[in-house]
Amino acid sequence: MRYVLQKQNVQHLTDQQHEFIEDMGQHLLGWGVARNTGRIYGYLLLQPGTASLDQIAGAVGLAKSGVSLATRQLVQLGLARGVGERGSRRLLYEALPSLEAIYAARNAQANELMERLRQGARATESDERREQLEQLAEMMREFIELAPSVMREMRERREQ
Repeated sequence: MRYVLQKQNVQHLTDQQHEFIEDMGQHLLGWGVARNTGRIYGYLLLQPGTASLDQIAGAVGLAKSGVSLATRQLVQLGLARGVGERGSRRLLYEALPSLEAIYAARNAQANELMERLRQGARATESDERREQLEQLAEMMREFIELAPSVMREMRERREQ
């Protein structure tokens, strides 16, 4: 099911940008992130710099209070950061478009899956299934441990 932003609230965004923002909201639902938080992350990813709560609220058609909660969640997940505005207590927000930030946000779910696989291995009465689940959990553990070094190698190759 695709949700569509109200055009009157986001006149400065293109149809392609609207679609991206909505699709990001739907995608992050699968991560356990509220749809509006995902929409705000999508909006921030499209911005070349920082955006205020007022700018974000106007662009995605949400109340400023909801945007404030969502941006705090994005900061906690490591997907965005708040930047102090010179001469003001107000924060501006920007997405952190790095693979490491995205992986860190997703890593909690990978750890949870690994624990569920181990739980299943303890719960099953089938020796064959227990071994399969234990192997899968071990592969998840190895992947979780190896991913940061793989990302570091990728970054180093791109920097050369």
